[in-house]
Amino acid sequence: MLNKKNAATLKVLNILCEDSSYKVLELGSIKSKFPNKSKISNLELEQSLEFLKAGGYIDIKYAEENTYCLAVCAKGRMILEESLFESNTLSRFSKLLIFTSLSSGVMAFLGAMLAILLLK
Repeated sequence: MLNKKNAATLKVLNILCEDSSYKVLELGSIKSKFPNKSKISNLELEQSLEFLKAGGYIDIKYAEENTYCLAVCAKGRMILEESLFESNTLSRFSKLLIFTSLSSGVMAFLGAMLAILLLK
């Protein structure tokens, strides 16, 4: 399973490598695409790239100092699509839960008010 740094790295690489072809990227250009709240050092980025390569999420053709030629594999794209689907499902479930809770509360209040009015 991917931790937050590796998942963020995979998302950034998926944005930079929009198709399945190999792209030549420098560490600086990869780091610049990270969100401000999740900054990453060169060492952490290199470790993350090696982890993703070992897991079969990306393929690195060659690496020289701060330059990498890489492509995101099908497994990496599938992981990102699954996480997007899961987040959408959780969002829908949360909205349904809130709506059900609110409507149940309103109906309980109306039922209690009707019972009080009828039993007076």
